[in-house]
Amino acid sequence: MRISLNVDTYLDSILSLRDELDIVGEKITEKYSSVETPDVMGIAIRCLPDELERKTFKRYDKKDRYLTIDITVSYDKYKGLQKIEQRHDLGHTIYDNIADAISKYKFVELTGSDFLKDFKAWCNEIGWLQDEIDWSLDPDA
Repeated sequence: MRISLNVDTYLDSILSLRDELDIVGEKITEKYSSVETPDVMGIAIRCLPDELERKTFKRYDKKDRYLTIDITVSYDKYKGLQKIEQRHDLGHTIYDNIADAISKYKFVELTGSDFLKDFKAWCNEIGWLQDEIDWSLDPDA
């Protein structure tokens, strides 16, 4: 399995946050390379204005073994947050959607594995998925 992570946003901070997750994607691809279903977990993060009314969705294409997790977060909310707050909220949003997708589509190779525990640990290594915001890590605070 490999991870594909894309972003659709007007906020530069969200683009840089996406780049921070590359190392997590690499670790997933390395450790879970033998997972065949899904073959690809495609995560799209869309930080869009509320007026567009775009909703988060998940879809699994059995033929291509491609899991799509298309996450929409509020541009109106995120533009008022500091980057460290965006990271905290976005990390938990991504994690919750991945956990939901694994449960919804009953991916046997991921359900009983340490995948979510590994994902959280690797995110914690880069300052993501903390239980609370550690303001001492914010260079802008």
